[in-house]
Amino acid sequence: MTNTKNTQETIRIGAVQAESAWLDLQAGVDKTCAIIKEAGEKGVEILGFPEVFIPGFPFQIYNSPPDQDFVLAYQKNSMIVGSPEYNQIRRAVRDAGIWAVVGFSERVGSTLYLAQSFINPKGDVVHHRRKLKPTHVERYLYGEGQAEDTQTCISTERDVTIGALNCWEHFQPLLKYHHYNQGVQVHVASWPYLSPAGPGVPMSSSAEISGDVMTRSVAVEGGCFAMVCSATISKEGSAIMKVPTALGGPAATPIEGGGFTAIYAPSGAVLAKSKDQFSEEVVIADVDLDDIHRHKQMADCIGH
Repeated sequence: MTNTKNTQETIRIGAVQAESAWLDLQAGVDKTCAIIKEAGEKGVEILGFPEVFIPGFPFQIYNSPPDQDFVLAYQKNSMIVGSPEYNQIRRAVRDAGIWAVVGFSERVGSTLYLAQSFINPKGDVVHHRRKLKPTHVERYLYGEGQAEDTQTCISTERDVTIGALNCWEHFQPLLKYHHYNQGVQVHVASWPYLSPAGPGVPMSSSAEISGDVMTRSVAVEGGCFAMVCSATISKEGSAIMKVPTALGGPAATPIEGGGFTAIYAPSGAVLAKSKDQFSEEVVIADVDLDDIHRHKQMADCIGH
């Protein structure tokens, strides 16, 4: 159903660009909580995290033969919903008094999922979803989402609709249309770290396509504010995650940097972006939700 809410308000939204605590569940949870605290102190009301920020995106699986020891370590450092670590994040969100969409690798037995939890200012998990179709060799490591994971949006106590998708779910036109039809107003686009376009980098896998094209198009098509929430990586992190030391292969994985966090208006305008691909920061924008209605006077793909 088309969102016809009379918003008439400004809210502060924040998109995380940060390096994961690679393959370290507790350190990743502690860092996530510190970022949530920082965002709350800066007045952020809605905060989005990168894809599988805990325990980090496993680009090793794209560029090397399957490594059972690496996968075992990754499984052991993935997070279980309802675990002490998970509840620590819930408390941090409650203490900060914000909304957060947290991306993490969810463990259920021996199966992992690319998950996103929507947590409200009381620390309650109001929605939890999994990536419907893992991308390429992600299918070696992660299971698929189910029908309930097509719910991509929830409404806040201020009647603002927050939605979220993971990575190449932004390449799924039917899922995106369903996403728009749920009335998304603030969209969290959770991405890993990616290489800028250049020699040896497939354009479809570049930061520019993922951010400036695919996520920006969600802002314009859906008539919403879209936050690119991306990770970054250091050379030390690349060593831990067994990332190859040169560009190449289907993912063209960066060994350093790879951040491309930004916030887009419904018009497609850039409202804020990270300092560079290496920085760790919460990118913040104050957004006027009435700009959604202004944009939809011109283009509303699910309206009249």
